[in-house]
Amino acid sequence: MKQRKQDILNGSKSNCRNYSINTPIKPINNILPSVNWHITKKCNFDCKYCFAGFKDVKGMLPKEIALEIPRQLKDLGVEKLNFAGGEPMLYPHLMEVLKEAKSCGLTVSMVSNGSLLDPDNISEISCYLDWIGLSLDSCNEDIQNKLGRGPQNHVSNTVKKAQLIKEHEIGLKINTVVTKLNLNEDMRPLIRSINPERWKVFQVMKREGENHNSAEPLLITQDEFERYKERNDMVLENGSTPKFESNELMKKSYLMLDPLGRFFHSANGPIEYIPTDPTDLASSIKKVPFDHEAFEERGGRYDWERNEFTMGNADEKSSKLMTEESI
Repeated sequence: MKQRKQDILNGSKSNCRNYSINTPIKPINNILPSVNWHITKKCNFDCKYCFAGFKDVKGMLPKEIALEIPRQLKDLGVEKLNFAGGEPMLYPHLMEVLKEAKSCGLTVSMVSNGSLLDPDNISEISCYLDWIGLSLDSCNEDIQNKLGRGPQNHVSNTVKKAQLIKEHEIGLKINTVVTKLNLNEDMRPLIRSINPERWKVFQVMKREGENHNSAEPLLITQDEFERYKERNDMVLENGSTPKFESNELMKKSYLMLDPLGRFFHSANGPIEYIPTDPTDLASSIKKVPFDHEAFEERGGRYDWERNEFTMGNADEKSSKLMTEESI
């Protein structure tokens, strides 16, 4: 995947910067290889179960400090940086931070509700993003609306945006949260039609101080989640299987940064912040509790570099980029 990006850049007239691909650094303190950075709390949706509203967070990092974070993470041995929110597309410096993350040699991904993605901005970010995850919980537009996922066309819009992402040869992932409202659905026909490379399925989680009131009516038991898993287990076209994440698996298996560049976790239930200097992440990363076994069990490590991508396709995309810019 990294070679593909380099070939595109070397052969095109785009404004994408050259990437400096470094040899992977051995992680210090055996940290997880993947970090989720909730880069903004702003969002244009109002999902009832969302636990990433960061109600106590005011403002955001200065751009200059935000641009330092990808390099710090790379130097610590992190391999993949996932941008989340809120809605990352509302972050004012997203393109610059994506470029910086890719220039460090990181695998770069983003989770979006998809509403703000369009052919132009997908084309622009395709040089710097290896993966885009789209949030899709139900086959039913009314259920999506009741869950707070935007207007009445979230399902159809997600299907369209998924196709655009695949046309730009960015890895496609679908994220689904299982709640009382969508518990009995069979998502397999819709997932097959979208044909993502990964499908992640989460048990709805309550976090005190964030979503405890709105999420309470949506909570499901572990047995109910297991039944959903049995109903929706499948093999995707690329041979992968859905990754089902219970509350227990999620609690200690993610390494996360908030919009102010602070490490946080929910190992004990509510969100807890680790005192963090965003210009010196190395001094606090070792204090974050995480469970390596849970990370592996939930499928946290996979072929995120998408090594099956061929040089022929890279050349084809490079030629396409040059043609578009000459028009």
